[in-house]
Amino acid sequence: MRVLLASLVIGTAIGCHDGLPSRTDGASEGQSTGPPPTGAPPLGHLRLNELLASNRADRIDDEGQSSDWIELHNSGPQPLRLGGFRLTNDLKILDKWTLPNHLVAADGHCLVWMSGLGRVSLAPEALKASATTIPFETTLIPAGANWKYLAGSADEKATDQPSTPTGWTAVDFDDSQFSEGPAGFGYGDDDDATQFPAGTTVVLLRHAFTLTEPLASEAIVLQVDYDDGFVAYLNGTRVAAVNAPPPEEELRLNSTAEGSHEAGSSERFDLSKHVGLLRTGKNVLAIAALNTHRGSSDMSLKPALGTLPTVLHANFRLNKSGDTIYLISPDGNIADQVRYPRQVADQSLGRIASTRSNWGYFLTPSPGLANTGPPQPQPVTARLSFTPPPGGCEPGTQVHIAPHSSTAVDIRFTHDGSNPTASSPLYRDPVTLDATTLFRAAAFIGQEQVGQVVSATYLVGRRPSLPVLSISLKPEDFLDVHLQKSGKGRGSERPAFLEIFSPAGKRVVATGLGFRLHGGAGRRGGIETKKSYRLYFRKVYGDGRVKHAIIPEAEVKDFDKLVLRANFGDGRSHGAYIRDQVTRDLQTDMGGLASNGTWYILLINSDDHGVYNVVERMDEEFFISHLGPGQYEVIKTGNTVLSGTRKGWDELRDFISSTDFSNQANYDELAKRVDIKNFTSYVILNLWTLNLDWPHNNWYAARRIPDGKWIFLCWDAEWGLGGGPYRHDVDPYAFIDSGGGYGHGMSRKLFFALLGNPGYCEYYQKEVRRHLAGALRPDNALRQTRRHRDRIATDIEYEFERRKYGKRRWHEQIAEVETFVRAAGKHLQASTDAYFSHRLSAGTEDRVAMAEDENGHRHVVHRSDDGRLREFSLHPDGSREPDTSISQLAKSPPATGRPAIYTLGAKGRRVVYRDASGHLHVLSRSTAGSDAGTWRHADLTTEIGVPEAGCDPSVIVIDGVPHIFYADRRAALRELWFDGEWKHHGLLAAPRPAGNIAVSRSAGTIHVTYVTVFGAACEQTLSLGELKTDRRSWRPRLIHRLPATGISIGFSHEGKRRIVFRAPEKWPSHKPFYFAHEEKKRPNYRTYQGPRNTLVQATDVGQRFRRLEPIGSPPQQVAGNPCALHATPDGNHFLAFRDVSGQIQEAVLTNGSWQLTIPTKLTGAPPASGDPVGLLSTQNGSRYYLYRGREGHLHELSFNGSWSHRDLNMTAPLSPQ
Repeated sequence: MRVLLASLVIGTAIGCHDGLPSRTDGASEGQSTGPPPTGAPPLGHLRLNELLASNRADRIDDEGQSSDWIELHNSGPQPLRLGGFRLTNDLKILDKWTLPNHLVAADGHCLVWMSGLGRVSLAPEALKASATTIPFETTLIPAGANWKYLAGSADEKATDQPSTPTGWTAVDFDDSQFSEGPAGFGYGDDDDATQFPAGTTVVLLRHAFTLTEPLASEAIVLQVDYDDGFVAYLNGTRVAAVNAPPPEEELRLNSTAEGSHEAGSSERFDLSKHVGLLRTGKNVLAIAALNTHRGSSDMSLKPALGTLPTVLHANFRLNKSGDTIYLISPDGNIADQVRYPRQVADQSLGRIASTRSNWGYFLTPSPGLANTGPPQPQPVTARLSFTPPPGGCEPGTQVHIAPHSSTAVDIRFTHDGSNPTASSPLYRDPVTLDATTLFRAAAFIGQEQVGQVVSATYLVGRRPSLPVLSISLKPEDFLDVHLQKSGKGRGSERPAFLEIFSPAGKRVVATGLGFRLHGGAGRRGGIETKKSYRLYFRKVYGDGRVKHAIIPEAEVKDFDKLVLRANFGDGRSHGAYIRDQVTRDLQTDMGGLASNGTWYILLINSDDHGVYNVVERMDEEFFISHLGPGQYEVIKTGNTVLSGTRKGWDELRDFISSTDFSNQANYDELAKRVDIKNFTSYVILNLWTLNLDWPHNNWYAARRIPDGKWIFLCWDAEWGLGGGPYRHDVDPYAFIDSGGGYGHGMSRKLFFALLGNPGYCEYYQKEVRRHLAGALRPDNALRQTRRHRDRIATDIEYEFERRKYGKRRWHEQIAEVETFVRAAGKHLQASTDAYFSHRLSAGTEDRVAMAEDENGHRHVVHRSDDGRLREFSLHPDGSREPDTSISQLAKSPPATGRPAIYTLGAKGRRVVYRDASGHLHVLSRSTAGSDAGTWRHADLTTEIGVPEAGCDPSVIVIDGVPHIFYADRRAALRELWFDGEWKHHGLLAAPRPAGNIAVSRSAGTIHVTYVTVFGAACEQTLSLGELKTDRRSWRPRLIHRLPATGISIGFSHEGKRRIVFRAPEKWPSHKPFYFAHEEKKRPNYRTYQGPRNTLVQATDVGQRFRRLEPIGSPPQQVAGNPCALHATPDGNHFLAFRDVSGQIQEAVLTNGSWQLTIPTKLTGAPPASGDPVGLLSTQNGSRYYLYRGREGHLHELSFNGSWSHRDLNMTAPLSPQ
């Protein structure tokens, strides 16, 4: 305690003798900043070594702020732990901020940010930064390390997957039975080092690592690139999870992710609060990788573990006017102290290395290093001025640079954007200009810079018609930004300086900024490529906001950031440059909010980069500027969160994915969450422009927190207005319904959901007509096109000529835009009318229905000429019962189309059919009770209140519950099921079916297959677990690249899904456009080369496009729709179909190939006029096919070791009992 009291006396004496001035930064030149700093000799090896109490441009912290800082130095010969040491500026509060137990090496330094934040973990923004910008300080598990793993079965037949092994996350778990392989793990993207079968939903991973001593840094970070979710455990404790089941729910080997997430870039998770779980010796990181469902096209997980540099933030700030800082030792004594006067910007106060207690000012701060520069007794002030002021001038102009400083200084300068150094040219005489020139100048005392670097651009010679943005920065920083394809976040930002000049050449803005690369595909290319950038105005660089009308159209008073668009997809030698800006202006004309933009010439280090579209960045500040104060959630492409959280967005996705919006109450609830008018105009505009690099890509959405409605904004529409790699007559609805890009984005899901509401369909069509008569009229679209054309014409022509493109190419692109907008309205209206006028035409397919009961009796239902349904039963011994008119017995109306029959065990059997008006009917016959043997009738359409059917029903029974699927006349898919009472729910309203559908099931999934209105085979899938609720989350999967017709059917073989369909010669109307450029790059990519009018199977191979192959060798020409029988115990599958000659053929899938036989020829059976229906007997294993012959008789083909045939019309019925 004696040391502490002595220090208190010393501190008090100094304070009484030397008063501290009250002023802050910015002392006048030559004025004193107060008495010199005073410090006592430190006690122990840990000492205060340097501080910066007015940080402007020295360096930034992990949040990107120019926080002040203090540097500690361990002067001892051994490493030292900081645990127990404290910092304070008030001896009444000794423990004002306690340092963490961070390890400082011998003669090492530790930086403490005096930000007031009081934390020792990294900022969320720093965690977002890529591994490229902030690499691990210590790597515990490399990204490509080997892991032990156990994968759940991908086989859909595996219905009862076991629990995960007991204790599998523990350090001492025996994982010797696990396999081993390198990360990443997954399937479907051809980029996984360890691949699993398609359909895998869970992979358990373990990696052991050894620590010989505690980590120096406590900033431990888990880095994961994943699709779709994971849960991580460190030494048995759950430490991180995304889209994972809750902790209280048992994790099984068939668990699934509770949300989707696309892999492609790693995310980082701060595990600092779990650092106490680590121990000396063996440690284990265990991770369960999760996939959304077995039908998912891909899965991925690539983890790494390491530490980032420790970041220490004290919970109080330094007083720039002067204060005393104390370092308190663990025993409560003062280990070191320094009293400092008022400080000036970017000159640190440090301990002079040759003394124990003397402090001085350093012109070059050295955080983390020894104080080696020559100390100054007082801070030095210096600024520079240019004459004439920067701006436009004539050749021969002479530039003078003058210093204004508190002591004599030298002036040194550069022209290439680099910061001047002590070896840069020395300014002695005025500089004569003969071309556009950049100056970067600074004052020097000896070898050290005084004050900040000053930038000045002089525009000499040709004067552009557009205003000019001149950016200056270090050449190496520009290369780092320009060539850094993957660098994102604050870590990829580099300091720069901006000058803005009016067309007259007057400088109107001069400030520092942060400079980043912007965009996706536009990041590719070398130094010669014209790329897009982002500018961030922060106080750490200069002005926090630029108060100038940089974008006059925005009517915003100031800006905190800008996007400089090079229009990569609509620029360079092949573009018009204006497509995206015109599209955004049209969204404004339609009443929506859009990013405003204007045009500038961009100079970087005085090099002319050409015409740029300078636009608003759509983040929270943008929405505050245009919609008023508040908090906003802002989401963009890839579900990337720009502001707020993803919670509300995920809730919207879950709501629209599982809700039937044909129910008006559900639609009304959706209208509370989404601005329907905004979204509708947004969709119309993108379809009108044929912006097919959307909706999977290039979108923004936002809402005011907590309960604002989501709005949607256009962005990066460079492929619209005729700019994409497709014809101008592409049907936009064929694209969004049956074609598409990569994945199913929220905009597409939301549009499909809304189409499920008949009232919205009418509203949408009215809005199309309204906008085509308003903002999207050809004259208005041409007005916007020509406004931007004329604005940039002079300078873009100069750029095209300078780059040797030839200005004629640009004029040709402008002409193409004008041609497009003249025709776009008529094209969209015609496409809209065709899509929404489509109605399913009721077919009259003459196909019988057959089902087997638990006694082996096969019940056959067929339709007579008058539409009455008749039934007869076939006994296991081959005898048959009399033909009975069940329609007449049940007093039901006549049927049309194909009936469906199913059995319910002791509850008897049911027949479902459609009548001529589209009503669905159920005929029921019980086998027990008072109604035994009696046929009853119910009109489901009337009873439940569902729309009339436009096609025949398809039925499946799961766990004793019948599920009836059909498409109504509006081509909307619906499900009815009976679980004590009849219920109903809509499937996804699109892709829309063209006709009849087929339902099937695999071990964990129910599947509905059909052909869309545009001729693409499609399958919607639903987890069987969701059948237990009244909510449904159907997922679509389209078969691209080959047209389909009739009924498509699906089945699972060896855990993989296969879809079979008939491939016609051509698409029924417009071929749906889809993206395939990434897949075409793969060496194993191939298109279908087989014949048409034959059966084709599409096999899921874990990639976006399924493998397409004809069935049979040689493939047969098919006349009708096939029927499929489920796999036999030996794994075989069977298809039967009618060929063009009327023969019934059977295809058997054995050992991966299809073998064809022709049962009608083998048995001498007559040719068929209708399609076959089949049944695989669960009683005797025989296969039975029924069909109607050309003479009108029903025929049976059966196989029980050999084929046999009989004419059922000629088979004598049993005598009535």
